[in-house]
This record gives sequence, C-alpha cells and structure tokens, in this order.
Amino acid sequence: MKAKKVVSLLCASAMAVSMLAGCGGGSKSSDASEAKESAAGTEGSGDAGSGAAPATGGEAYNHEAIENAGDITITMMVSGVASDNDFETEQLPNLIKEKWPNVTLEVTKLPDDNYYTSLKTKLASGECPDIILAQPMYAGSNACYALADAGYLAPLNDLDALGNMNDLSAVTYDGNVVVCTAGVSILGTYYNKAIFDECGITAEPATWDEFLDACQKIKDKGYQPIVMGDKDMYVLQFGLYQIACNEIYAKNAEYDDQLRTGDTKFTDEGTWDTVLTMYNELYEKGYIDASQTLGLGASQAITEFVDGKAAMTFDGSFNATALLAEGSAGAFERGYFPIPSASGDTCTATCLSAGYSIYSGSKYIDECKELLDYWFDGSSDVWKAYLATGKIIATYGEGADSSPNYELFAPFVELLNQGKAYHWCNQAWPAGTESTMEELFSEMVGGQGTTVEDITSGMQDKFEDLLDE
Repeated sequence: MKAKKVVSLLCASAMAVSMLAGCGGGSKSSDASEAKESAAGTEGSGDAGSGAAPATGGEAYNHEAIENAGDITITMMVSGVASDNDFETEQLPNLIKEKWPNVTLEVTKLPDDNYYTSLKTKLASGECPDIILAQPMYAGSNACYALADAGYLAPLNDLDALGNMNDLSAVTYDGNVVVCTAGVSILGTYYNKAIFDECGITAEPATWDEFLDACQKIKDKGYQPIVMGDKDMYVLQFGLYQIACNEIYAKNAEYDDQLRTGDTKFTDEGTWDTVLTMYNELYEKGYIDASQTLGLGASQAITEFVDGKAAMTFDGSFNATALLAEGSAGAFERGYFPIPSASGDTCTATCLSAGYSIYSGSKYIDECKELLDYWFDGSSDVWKAYLATGKIIATYGEGADSSPNYELFAPFVELLNQGKAYHWCNQAWPAGTESTMEELFSEMVGGQGTTVEDITSGMQDKFEDLLDE
C-alpha cells in the first residue's frame, strides 16, 4: 500500500464510513491534506462531520517545542489491558526517550470501563492527561464529537502527519480535526478452512443464501457453525453491524443522519426489522446455539473457535492475534470474510480506528503535536513498532502492506477502496442505543417472548430519549 493511496472511509452527511460510489450515493470526503493547508492560514469552517476542510485560523505549531522545552513529563491515558512488552506502556515511552532524552512519557492504561470513568473525572477536575484515547463521532463515552463540543480537545489541523491521511470527517468537529488516527478497524467472519474443506465448502459464501447453506452443511457434519460470546452482549454488534451495512446503509447511506432529523426511524419497514430477522435466523436454525452462547463470554468464544469446536465466529480485526492463535486442535488455516448481503453486492463494516487527542488544557500542546507527528509520520521507529503490534490496519506508511495479518484483511481493504465500506452503527448513535438493542435481542433469542418489533421500538424510544438529554 503506497503512502498516499486513497482509502475512502467516511460519508460525512451520513456519518458513515464510506465513499459511497459503488455502494449507493455520492461522496462528501474530507481530505486531510486540505486540512493541513487550511491550518497554515486558509480560512475554512464546517460542522461536525461536515466534510469541509478544517481550519484553525492560526499558524503552524512550533516544530521544535520539545527540543526547547527542557526536561518535561508528558502524560497519556489509554484504554485496554497491558500485555508483555506492551506498546503503549513500555515500547512507546522507551522509543520517545530514545528520540528525546529530555522527555518522559508516562502512560496509564486502564480497562475500558475504568478508562471512561477516570476520563470523565479527570476532565471535570481539569487534571486530564495531555494525550487521551478518543473514538470517532459519537462512539462511547470518549466520543470525539462530544469531547470537542465541550471544548476538551485541541485542534490538530497543523499536524504534518495529516498529509498522509484521507477523509477524516469522523474525527472532524466544527472544522477541526481533533483525533489523530492512522488506521481502520474491521468487523468480519473468521472461519476454519479445514472445517470448510471437510464440509465441501469450496469458496467463501457470496450471498446470504449461500452463507445459510454453508452453515447447514457444517451443522450436518456435526460441527457448530458459529460460536459467539453473547454473555458479553456487546459482541452482538459484531454480526448485526455487518448485516446492517448491507441491508440498510448500502441502500440509504444517510440513514443515521436522517435518524437525527426524524426522517428515518428504527421502526421503518425494511431497515432494522430486516437486519434483526436475518441475524435471528442464525439462532432459530441452531447455527448459533443460544443455549451455549448466552453462557459464554467473549474470550471463551474465542477459545472455542481456536480449539476447533466451531467453524466460524463474528469478530473484529482488533482481536486477530487471539483468533489466529493455536489452540487445542493444533494449527489450522483461518480465513476472514464479510457476512454477505442478500443481493450478493457485499459491503464491509469498516471504520476509522480510535486515535489520540490532545487535551486543550495541556501545558504541552505543541510538544504533544510534535510527538504525534513523529509517531504517525509513516516511517519512524515508533511508527514501525506501532504497526508491528498488529492492532491497526494502516492506510498509509512504510510497512503498511506487510504488517501482521495484512493478507487476511486485504479483501476488506479492497472493498473499502471500492467505496463499499460503512461505519459501525454505534459510532453514529447516542451511546446507550446499542445497549438497548443488545439487551432486547438477548431476550428474544433467550426465549423471553421479545419480538423484532419490540426491539426496533425499544431502540427508537431509547434513541429519542438520549437525543433529548
């Protein structure tokens, strides 16, 4: 992948991760190179996700801020669980110290729930770390639109690294890029090629009917077709969002934008009722065994898959390391494909990854910008170490097309480059809408009498309540 290869990610007016040509509609992209130019003094403006070229209205930052700062400590807080030789907590601070001996980077890494709670507390107290992890659009408690609207995020338009990036609408608020992110995250279907071969499945399913046929062949051979960790209800999003990008957004890319204006509703016929019915069919036919999955957590489902006890699982590129590990079944080859659409014109659920924002109250805004520019320049030692983690699928830079597991994700990147990629739904919804969807869907597959209509009505009611808050 070449450094400046165009990767279309987002339709601004729909708040969708897509250039819509080839999957319905036209594109309103926000080119990061334009953002960089406008940061140098060109006037510009735009609302959140507007696609307009961002502008700070000021001069470029001091590119020698760190060199002139003396001994300083920059603080950073991210979410996740630290591992051995962890990138954020070990490698990154060491590499920054090698580059700038006068800089100490202190990184705190907290489990997701703790991170959200701590971030809220620190922002309220005015003692926020200099660099924080933020999500695109409206996704979660660290959603960049909400944080930027509250004035917590510094504009990043003058970062040199933006010149490598394309279409940053999902992290652009009121004309300002507020998150530095270099990659995309994918939702797809991991599968066991050995089981597929044994069941006579010679090609990845290209339509929904072919997918159902493959599931039946697998079930007839005595294997569990799909395993999910539905006890952790968030994993329900992994399948539902793949279906939604095909059955909703490919037909109306502005669907989520129109939810906010009231022009569409979750209860509209042929939208979420279709998505939920299709996903529920997998449970009704036993392709996903609710009696098993409702008692399995996400990590347990991954273990079931790598141990060869199920042919498929819906999960993200972010869990590739765990899903490609060798389990009790020994080594077997994995594949990865998007859940196919009913029509066969399949799109992919692909979005901008979470990235890094600078707290507007930091004493070291220019120093943090210089650090981020080094990190995301596409060739530095930090960049190479970041790619080597396998946690991101980079859209530019040295080694992007040879990073871990890239071949597995290449078909998704191709769909993305064709404009056949859409956002994860929760990025465009007020946080909590997806929780209602998960809870009610779990009730339905758990046999509690909840219907598809109950779910869509519940989602609509929750969405409206959250918008009114």
